[in-house]
Amino acid sequence: MNYCEKIKKSMIEGDDDSVVKYIKKSLLVGYDPKYILKNILMDALTLIAKKEEKNECLIPEVLLAINSFKSGYKIIEPYLKEKDKDYDIVIVMGTVYGDIHDLGKNVIKIFLETLDVRIVDLGTNVPAEKFVDAIEDNNANILMMSSLLTTTMGEMKTVMNLLEERKLRKKVHVFIGGASVGEAFREKIGVDCYTDSVVDLIDYLKKNMDKIKENS
Repeated sequence: MNYCEKIKKSMIEGDDDSVVKYIKKSLLVGYDPKYILKNILMDALTLIAKKEEKNECLIPEVLLAINSFKSGYKIIEPYLKEKDKDYDIVIVMGTVYGDIHDLGKNVIKIFLETLDVRIVDLGTNVPAEKFVDAIEDNNANILMMSSLLTTTMGEMKTVMNLLEERKLRKKVHVFIGGASVGEAFREKIGVDCYTDSVVDLIDYLKKNMDKIKENS
């Protein structure tokens, strides 16, 4: 039986029960948990992300697929965990102060969890001080901020100024995202990276991981 295609199809359709059932069966017959994650679940999630970018599917369909991914990931997660591991990459992420939107942030977090990184998710409505304190407390080398509102995007500049004041800017690679920001705004406030696609973001990270480690 081709469990690979069955898992992908079930996830894209948002069928949690089938995703869990077929992953359990695939593990019993010897599928590698890392292969299931990278070549099945991630492929399906990437396909959904690309379809959403092209307006080929609706947000409810994306959310159902994400929930199915989470259900499947819970099954294989115990096989992937390494006890007491020290991570080379620590990511602090959150939505800026005044903004409570978290859909985009949560989708990105799901993708990030498949990489060899530790994530500190501060949630939404995060003040600048909290971002910078979290970077110091966790010795983080990546900061990811999101803003959906034009009225809150200025908070990103506040965070950047505080990083400079605390002499942390040079050791932290900063990413921004959200409907209110773009490449011009990235350049204006001196951020390292902006992408309008979660797929492009993950590609950028994979290509620049070593550089980011060395810089921090």
